Amino acid sequence: MLNIDNADEKELSEIKTWFFKENIRIMQAKQELEEERRAFEKEKKNTLREIKRKKDEEELISERLKRDQDLFEKKVAVLQRELRLLASERQKLEREKAILKENRSRQNVQVLTPKFFFKGVDSELALKKRYRDLTKIFHPDNINGDPDTLKCINKEYDALKKIYSI
Repeated sequence: MLNIDNADEKELSEIKTWFFKENIRIMQAKQELEEERRAFEKEKKNTLREIKRKKDEEELISERLKRDQDLFEKKVAVLQRELRLLASERQKLEREKAILKENRSRQNVQVLTPKFFFKGVDSELALKKRYRDLTKIFHPDNINGDPDTLKCINKEYDALKKIYSI
């Protein structure tokens, strides 16, 4: 331990110099720590900002995904409903076709009631749409296509087209 009371001028000068140097070293270390603390705070702020941005982006993507999924489910529901409707119409048409074939075989004469395939059609636009739908269903290239039925459809269409185009 140093005894300052008994120190001579030279020792006191050395001690003062040592304290001065030690004080400067401590101040420099303090400044370095302060700079490191500022850099750390800045990095912390940037990291928190990046985390918030990623979280917001994730929420946005999640909402978009939920909306897309809801839209997809609605579209599937519409398609299923339309498919059921189309299937029921096809069954009705098959029953009517069977009845027609039965009547034809009994009478051995081809009798077509007007608007057999085009029931409910009341305009040229509706006629064209129904014709397109029927040709898609009964075209011979389809699995259940029937060329005879397609001929009947074409005859009815030609007759009704003359009526509606007047």
